[in-house]
Amino acid sequence: MFKKPKTAMSTARVQPTWQELIRLERRLKRNKLLCRILQPVGSVIFLFNLLLCTANFALYLGGTLIEEYFTKMPLLPAMVEPFPRGSFGGVLAFTLCFSYLIPLAICGAITAVFYFLDRKKYGDKVEPLRGSEAECAKALVYQAETVYELRKQIPQWSIFTETSILTALTAIPIVYTCIAFAKGESPAVLEIAIGCLALLVCLFVLFWVYAALFKAFSLLNALFYYSPSEWSLYTQYHRLDAYRESVDPQEFAKREENARRLQAEKSRKRRKKTADDLLEDEEL
Repeated sequence: MFKKPKTAMSTARVQPTWQELIRLERRLKRNKLLCRILQPVGSVIFLFNLLLCTANFALYLGGTLIEEYFTKMPLLPAMVEPFPRGSFGGVLAFTLCFSYLIPLAICGAITAVFYFLDRKKYGDKVEPLRGSEAECAKALVYQAETVYELRKQIPQWSIFTETSILTALTAIPIVYTCIAFAKGESPAVLEIAIGCLALLVCLFVLFWVYAALFKAFSLLNALFYYSPSEWSLYTQYHRLDAYRESVDPQEFAKREENARRLQAEKSRKRRKKTADDLLEDEEL
């Protein structure tokens, strides 16, 4: 596998790199806030919409068997009533569109508001970097470290809490059905067994189906605050740090002295350990 060679930092790239880092800092600050807002808001809306669509899907598949117990739930039956249930393809298409498009549209509107506020606050202007070559290199390194730390602060969103909640809510009508079968005048063992099997499917199979749907939504939602990877920013930091060493003799000399001192300390500890081992052998 061939790797693209890394381009060394040059003096001509100082000002453009500085502008890129300042803009990236603003973008990462906005993205960190957007992540904390969009993922909870989007997940709640997606969970509710997917719950409605699941109920609609169950009514299409189960018909009157599910409808009898589904109507005992508050509010949900009236909200699902106008949903289309003409064909399997129509129900599936409506489920995907209704579940994904509405929360993504709301999150997109929130993102647009934040982007507009940032443009109004900062514009597109960046103050140029001033100072000697060594001072500019030092400022670049500090700025690269700042954006790297900001990128690490953008949280990773977990989808398993919402998945568990939705699975539990979906199981409620099935639990009602099983209880009704068991309390009947002449409980049918087969019907109870089928109800318990449906409950197991809901708890174990639907959980992972919901997890996949939530994961897809989370990845789509994350596009609104897309940011460079931590690894790319870490690599950039080291590239700029190497450039600083090449243009700042004092910094280079200080680091060389620190490296020699560290190496001498390691050698001293190694010699002391060897002497202690020899002394222990003689005692034995």
